[in-house]
Amino acid sequence: MATGLIALLDDIAAIAKLAAASVDDIAAQVAKASAKAAGVVIGS
Repeated sequence: MATGLIALLDDIAAIAKLAAASVDDIAAQVAKASAKAAGVVIGS
């Protein structure tokens, strides 16, 4: 029983790490898109 719980918690930790990495990627993409959009506005 304890091993099942530990495995479950381990899976949750792995999913949380993936989610955190995804959030970082999304933030980076938004920053890039914002910089490009700002460049277009400033350029025109």
